Amino acid sequence: MTREPGSVGRPRASSRDTIEEAAAELFLEQSYAGTTVEEITQRAGVSRATFFNYFASKSDLLWIDADRAIERFSEFLDSGMPVHDAITRVASEIGPERVPLSVAQSEVMGTREELVASGLVRVAHVTALIRGALADQSGEDRHSLSVNVRANTLAGAIIAAWGAWVLDGIERRTLLEYLSDALALV
Repeated sequence: MTREPGSVGRPRASSRDTIEEAAAELFLEQSYAGTTVEEITQRAGVSRATFFNYFASKSDLLWIDADRAIERFSEFLDSGMPVHDAITRVASEIGPERVPLSVAQSEVMGTREELVASGLVRVAHVTALIRGALADQSGEDRHSLSVNVRANTLAGAIIAAWGAWVLDGIERRTLLEYLSDALALV
């Protein structure tokens, strides 16, 4: 394997994967706040430019799997899939090994505050995706009270199910089971 010119650290396999692994290691070793982008790139053996080719900010490293799920959700909605089907399809694709370490180990990594701050953007994005799809599928105005209540309710159920799934530890069931339970309540 090769290294980028002028870089130190481990050889490069897939730059994105290597950056993700290096960041997780450093966050566990010295906390999220105690880790710089420069330390991540050094550990990963990549340049700062390579880091920013993959991630807009350090906080994006906390949301890798969630961002992939949101992207997949958006693709399903764009294809015309009904909202509930898209929600359950994405949940069924996420295995128990995909529990975000940054959430499950938030105490050790010191990520709690950053997760709240950077998570709000993602909640708003998911809500907007749902709102748009509900409006398109029902023919209602996307700004109507009805569409907004349904979109926020579904987004809340998704967030609650995901949070319970992440925090349940060794007794964890599938994400789809948590999501089914949450959706049954709304």
